[in-house]
Amino acid sequence: MFKIAQSIKSLYLQLIWRFFCVKFNLWNGGGDTMRLKINCDFDSKIIPKDFQSKVVSLFKAGIMKSSPERYENLFGGNKHKQYTFSVYLPKPQNKGAEIQLNEANCIINFSTGDAETGIIFYNALISLRGSKVLFGAGNNITIKNIQIVPEKKIIGNRTILRTLSPVVSRDHNRETFKNWFYSFEDEEFEPTLKRNMLPYLIDAFGEQARYDLEKLKITPISMKKVVVYCHEIHIESSVGIFELEAEAYLQKFLVENGLGTMTGSGFGMIEQL
Repeated sequence: MFKIAQSIKSLYLQLIWRFFCVKFNLWNGGGDTMRLKINCDFDSKIIPKDFQSKVVSLFKAGIMKSSPERYENLFGGNKHKQYTFSVYLPKPQNKGAEIQLNEANCIINFSTGDAETGIIFYNALISLRGSKVLFGAGNNITIKNIQIVPEKKIIGNRTILRTLSPVVSRDHNRETFKNWFYSFEDEEFEPTLKRNMLPYLIDAFGEQARYDLEKLKITPISMKKVVVYCHEIHIESSVGIFELEAEAYLQKFLVENGLGTMTGSGFGMIEQL
């Protein structure tokens, strides 16, 4: 009975998303992309250095308020998250464990290729709109408004993209729990990135994805290495502009859900130029 109820709710959410696509002219040939622009205010211009984890806490607070039955499925365990996000900060300056902003606001960009996940997050963020939520460093964040942003259609097997949040290529040892991170400058960057993506691409598309992923190629155009502090560790990653050569369905999935690993922690968000 529970499974039937869940199936009905899932269908209901899919229908709501179709309505959004028509109302906001987002339909791009049958895709389920939801891309959100979330405008937020802070109480002060000082935020914690580990701001990505605070955004995840914001998402969790919204899910617990609007869809608590979905919380465990979305955040429980260590499974790959089928969404990504980035945070635009106005002229940030590092101040040790904190960041000082030029203005007390930010823009959170969110993207998913799964209609149900998109509606759940949209409702979660709407439920928090206008409310102060703890953000660390003695600060609060308030969601002002949420905009649904149309996504460009992928045409062809080569696309020029830019990162909205750093791309992470991580080699994780399951026995020692140690991590090695690679930037685009390293030979291990692309092979490791492919290993990171293989399990969830096979889960989404089957064994064909293994063959197509092997052919995927990333060509840096204007890239640089950055080190990001997140979850109490320093993460070597890559930002900038690059060309992605891959089957159109893989490009679409990666633009919608993020490139690489740790997408649910605010990494790997990309967009077409």
